Amino acid sequence: MAPLLLTADTGVVFGRALLVTTGLAIALGACAATNPPGGVAGASSAAGDAPPPTASPDVLPPPPPPLPPAPTAAEVPLLLSRSGEHIIDQAGRPVVLRGVAFGNQVWGHRALPVTHHGEIDFERVRAMGMNAIRFYMYYGTLEDDAAPGIYKPAGWKWLDQNLAWARKHGVYLILNMHVPPGGFQSNGEGQALWDVPANQDRLVALWREIAARYVGQPMVAGYDILNEPGVSKSKAQWQALANRITRAIREVDGRHIVIVERVNSIAKQWTNDADMNFFLVDDPNVVYTFHFYEPFPYTHQLAGWVQMGEGGKYPDETKMARAGDTDWLNIATFDSPRLPAGDTDWTHTEGPRLPATDPRAVIGHVSLVGKKVAGGRVWFDDLVVEEFDGRGNPLGEVLRADLKLLGGWYFWSDNHSGRAATDFDGHVGNGSLTIQGTTGDANLGSWQNEFPLRAGHSYAVSGWMKGRQVPADAQVQIRLDFLGSGAPIQVRNKAFLASELDRYLAWGHAHGVPLFLGEFGLFRPCFENDRGGLRWVEDMLDLAAQAGLSFTYHAYHEDGFGLYGGNGVIDPSRANQPLIDLFTRKLADGDRPPAATKARSGGR
Repeated sequence: MAPLLLTADTGVVFGRALLVTTGLAIALGACAATNPPGGVAGASSAAGDAPPPTASPDVLPPPPPPLPPAPTAAEVPLLLSRSGEHIIDQAGRPVVLRGVAFGNQVWGHRALPVTHHGEIDFERVRAMGMNAIRFYMYYGTLEDDAAPGIYKPAGWKWLDQNLAWARKHGVYLILNMHVPPGGFQSNGEGQALWDVPANQDRLVALWREIAARYVGQPMVAGYDILNEPGVSKSKAQWQALANRITRAIREVDGRHIVIVERVNSIAKQWTNDADMNFFLVDDPNVVYTFHFYEPFPYTHQLAGWVQMGEGGKYPDETKMARAGDTDWLNIATFDSPRLPAGDTDWTHTEGPRLPATDPRAVIGHVSLVGKKVAGGRVWFDDLVVEEFDGRGNPLGEVLRADLKLLGGWYFWSDNHSGRAATDFDGHVGNGSLTIQGTTGDANLGSWQNEFPLRAGHSYAVSGWMKGRQVPADAQVQIRLDFLGSGAPIQVRNKAFLASELDRYLAWGHAHGVPLFLGEFGLFRPCFENDRGGLRWVEDMLDLAAQAGLSFTYHAYHEDGFGLYGGNGVIDPSRANQPLIDLFTRKLADGDRPPAATKARSGGR
């Protein structure tokens, strides 16, 4: 997820994932990144099973009284606001938020996630040199589907306690609605938020209530009003709702920053428009946020919910990590060996060498062809691509792929027939990719397994295939394709991260607004087996520092992405200590909110 200083995912990520993410990300990211598939059980269904009501007018009941007492003169300068492309405090001093996300077990629908963290964790955050926590919220903490608009005292008490801890230890809280009425958004499953007007009414009313309660709380850095919006029809849906929520907040709180994320997906399509899915909100005190989880096959490797396999190392100059569309050049090994008709057990095939002599050809791509398979079925496994120099001398492998998962693969069919799937039966061990039911041209391709070409060199692909009831006119083969690209080809390194970040930052500069990297992070396997996770995080921190970019890392405590593993009470023995040490080393001189004379918890 990310995706997000990306994606996926988020919590899921496609998370995002994340922090600058992508769609997933992200990639899928990201934050699609850490969240289970299927959206939010209960949240969507509770509101989605009833007939869609008529949208209510944008009129809400009077707000509750704000928390007493009013902020003192010493506290007022702590309130943050936007000034041009910067975040400043009330005294005009620039503030860069550098922190981590508290996931608060939102994907488990824990109304009061009291085992997720305690006061000691605010101390640990400050000890790393951080000054902010992106605080994930599940709407069920404050209201139930059975009684919408009736806000729960236990939920307010828990939030108040966290704000007291934040103030005591000098950490800003960014209140983030991660799971709204209508369902978790990152995986594109929370459609009930967009298609059931009552859910939007509830979200607007809930944010108005939150803002009214915390209007005088300086340790609230801002209201991050929705995580990774996945709209059902168009970007305009989120633009309209974001403006509506902002207007409701301003009725009761004219001072706190409102944080608005770009659109994460539209009808489950994770693509970007010319504005990187951002839009402007009609309010002068808005910060815009994105998630970053690039390159997604690396940041989410071995993540089961997005079916990602082994994603390799960082940095890796042999791994493609590009942006932009590719061009089909009709340069391919069309004469690669074909699977015969009928039934065939696992068969090894070796394709011919394909020379990279056309200057337009810059990318190598493997296609698993399953043309006119009809009622039959074909299996593919264990791909290898080898490189040869201009004299034909072997230079080694540029790709080896064990085809157990569909993550990173896409299925193309010229007439939309057939489907691709995974199967337990593999050439060696368990797992392979399959194609069946096609009546026209079709193949499986993988952006994850593309590789850069070197001019004058040759490449050859080999692999294993198997068939059942393959028709005589079917075409089943492992084909090597050469592609062109209108964008510069980049590999997996810091320069790629910088160029991807620049796509987001450029929008902020063009519109004179500040950006916030709400999520970036790595799935735990990236820190194992010398895969380079620490190097990726350090490069991201350096790039954020160079850009003066506020950020929060995903996440503090969870199994997938956490600084601390597990989902119950924190076990220090499950800490990712090298990562904690990295943050401490890089952020030890970080900004800290001015000290207060005493902590003050809200309460009505």
